[in-house]
Amino acid sequence: MKELIQQFEEKLKRHLENTFSASPGTDNIKRLSETEKTVYDFVDNYILESDFIAADLEPSVQYILDEFAKSKINYIE
Repeated sequence: MKELIQQFEEKLKRHLENTFSASPGTDNIKRLSETEKTVYDFVDNYILESDFIAADLEPSVQYILDEFAKSKINYIE
């Protein structure tokens, strides 16, 4: 199960990076907000296509979102 969660985490990280990079505009805070809004659909779709439940992925999602936001805020400053 740990390996499957690691695969999910890698896919979520790629999703965040790709979505942020593709987001138009120059306001990075707005781009970050728009990117974070896509996570719930991503996770919902992932759950539908796997044997996971939301509780399995919630800690990973929160950690990855926090780290992603920190990295982008540090990048912005």
